[in-house]
Amino acid sequence: MKKKLYEILEALGLRQKFEERQLSNEEYQSIAAEYQRKYGVTLQDDISAESASAQAAAAQEEQQQALEQIYGAVARITANGGGDGDGDGGAAAHEPVSLDGVINAINSLGERFHEMAARPAEDHPVQTVHGVAINVNGPGNTAQYLFGIETPMFSMDKRWNRIAANPRSWRSMHEAEEDTDGRQFRQAARAYAKSLAARYAFLQANKMLDAKALAAGTFSNNYEGVENAGLGNQYVILRQDALIARVLQKRDLTQFFPVRYGIQDRDLLFNAYFGELSQGYQAGEVYKGELKIENEMGYVDDAMIKLKFGPMKELERMYIAYLNKEGSDPIKWSMIEYCILHELETAQVEQNKRRVRGIFVTPETGVAGSYLNAGTGIVYTLLRYVHDYSIKPHDDADGTYRSYDSTTMLDAVKAFISDVKTSISEDMDIDNHVLYLNKSHQDWWIACVRKQYHLDTDFTGPNSYLYVVPDSGIRIVWLPYLGKSTLMFLDVPGNIQFLENIPGEMLNIKMEEQMEMVRAWSTWKEGCGAAFTGRKFTTKAAMDANAYEWQQIFMNLPVYTIADSVDGTNGFWQMTGDDPSVTAITDIANAKSGVAYCIEVGSTKSLPKIAKSDKFANITEDFTPTAVGDYIMVILRSDNTFYELERCVDGKRTINTALQPNVPGGR
Repeated sequence: MKKKLYEILEALGLRQKFEERQLSNEEYQSIAAEYQRKYGVTLQDDISAESASAQAAAAQEEQQQALEQIYGAVARITANGGGDGDGDGGAAAHEPVSLDGVINAINSLGERFHEMAARPAEDHPVQTVHGVAINVNGPGNTAQYLFGIETPMFSMDKRWNRIAANPRSWRSMHEAEEDTDGRQFRQAARAYAKSLAARYAFLQANKMLDAKALAAGTFSNNYEGVENAGLGNQYVILRQDALIARVLQKRDLTQFFPVRYGIQDRDLLFNAYFGELSQGYQAGEVYKGELKIENEMGYVDDAMIKLKFGPMKELERMYIAYLNKEGSDPIKWSMIEYCILHELETAQVEQNKRRVRGIFVTPETGVAGSYLNAGTGIVYTLLRYVHDYSIKPHDDADGTYRSYDSTTMLDAVKAFISDVKTSISEDMDIDNHVLYLNKSHQDWWIACVRKQYHLDTDFTGPNSYLYVVPDSGIRIVWLPYLGKSTLMFLDVPGNIQFLENIPGEMLNIKMEEQMEMVRAWSTWKEGCGAAFTGRKFTTKAAMDANAYEWQQIFMNLPVYTIADSVDGTNGFWQMTGDDPSVTAITDIANAKSGVAYCIEVGSTKSLPKIAKSDKFANITEDFTPTAVGDYIMVILRSDNTFYELERCVDGKRTINTALQPNVPGGR
């Protein structure tokens, strides 16, 4: 193990710093990562194995010494003739030993064996726990360090750490000076954020992003022994893991949809479709079968946090208020940790909502946009798949499961699943699919199941009707942040993925001063896409003729049928019906910021036009639909008018690349 470790140290140029015990946390992490990459085993596992081997060798050596004593005693008895020590054979060469002495030695050996067997658990408990557990809150404040954590970040030389240790101490201090105290704080915060992002990337690369394990300190306890512990850095790691765990607890969507990293712009995923291959045997070159390559395209857009808040004295006031009201928090965060944690918690919740119902729109110059428009999520990705003929949605003649209410939800879900099973080919099954439903409607579901099946139905188990659709065996995943939507879709878990570029990029917060104000920001990339949807088609007619063959994702049409006008409270996707009185649309009442509204033709009996004027003055041109499936998608902007994102007229889809620059089909 030592030889392998020194090879890594030499390769990384860190041997001298290692021998001088001056390794930083980042350098230690790079050593551990390189060790695991090169040798296929973690450094800590090899240390434990080496320790166990050394202990076994020591025990074996002690046993061998005891046996040698017995061999010597027996040899002396043999030399004395095997009697009671009075024989004269060899008496001059060896000290006489009696048989009773040998028996006593053997009895003593048994006692020593028993003692050695009990000794590891009694004298070396570290061998069983493989490390020294440390508390996330540190050993306690000292005159030199906050929480007793011996690293520069927690030094009592820092004004903010003295305030953390004693919130009243600010009264005896001079007022915070922006050009000194403020600059030092922002430099320390920026260095910590950079280290935090590096720790996140390390955890992600080693498949250690588990909120419960991180909060318990599973990945951050020290394994090197107290004398080489570097406990100050170890506490920093432990607290970083606890902070990341706190943020991850709000990332509840990643338990349903994995995150794929390394995408800077677009990502092509190639899928192979095989035709029939098998046939009855016959001699000669009679070939059969074909292989067709299709691809899905995932893409990311640029997102950012840009936050401006008050000067250092304002930060101190906010932090002292936190200390006074958060007495129940099991972790006492330093001022740096407090600022970064609460910023990231808010950003993470916003990202969660965006990952479900966000849609990227190029920001207006100089205008702060909605958090929903910083990236595209699941809902609008599915809408794109419908409009680019990758997914054919299910919709019965009466539209019975386009929407549902508190009394019809169960019947709508069962009808949808029945139609899916009926429509797929005989060579396909959906045994591995799960059904995604709106978590906001969970109480509707429970009420419907109780009424239809039994009043005292139990919903506590994983196989209860809360998580399995009755009479179908299809498992349910309750998806949050869907608002009022009646969207439901079937997919194989892991197919739809969230897309990012660098792990932890959002956590890398930078700070700087601007006169009496403080700016903080981070930038990252995010998006959403499915690895497999099905065959690609250029027209709706071709998709309809395919009749769901090879299709992977099955969804309903969660649309609202327009009666006399378009109202944003009825949802983002609205469709005309058979009412011919709807001839023109001049507004979308109650439209919300950040929401893209799709107005689509559902019947040729109603083909309403939208003129390029008034509230729609900023669409590209008049919208004059001609066929079922024609649509226009718009979004409300700061001037209180609607801007066009994309449209389809007579089957031809056109994307406004100025506002949707990365959408497939736009470039």
